[in-house]
Amino acid sequence: MVIMFVRHADDVNDVITERGRKRCELMIDYEEQFEFAKIYSSPAKRCVETAKELTKKFDVEIEIDYDLVEREKLIGRVPKNEKEQEWYDNYLNPEFSFKNPEGCKEFIDRTFRCFRKIINNHFDKNENAIIVAHSGTTYALSAFVNGIRKGEDIKWVRVGNCAKLYFEINEKV
Repeated sequence: MVIMFVRHADDVNDVITERGRKRCELMIDYEEQFEFAKIYSSPAKRCVETAKELTKKFDVEIEIDYDLVEREKLIGRVPKNEKEQEWYDNYLNPEFSFKNPEGCKEFIDRTFRCFRKIINNHFDKNENAIIVAHSGTTYALSAFVNGIRKGEDIKWVRVGNCAKLYFEINEKV
């Protein structure tokens, strides 16, 4: 099975921009080698709007999945205390647990649970699926497919807005 990951289109205040719509159109116009059974989307409006654009090419249902929501962040501000500094220092450590904002372990657990559900819903039927979500979900999906070695930070997989990546899944999880 193949999972096509699509990062949401360009947005302003969580609504995709005209440029974002044009980028979606270019992505949709690309000749696709796979057929897809369903689109799973983060509940963020920019993701849902991007998913709706994809239904112009793939006449499939969109399922909103709250396990695909973007990870909470403290990025971009100076840590106020030792706890916030610890969170910064462990932002990509998959063994670091933190409740608010979400630690890497909680984020990975949540997204892995979602990926397992999607794969198990489609693998036996030999169906492919699309996930429309955020850049952080890209590295989680890459870590899910490629594994995380104990004691290592996750390596970021950077992807621009309205980009797509393909992940081949060879076994049920």
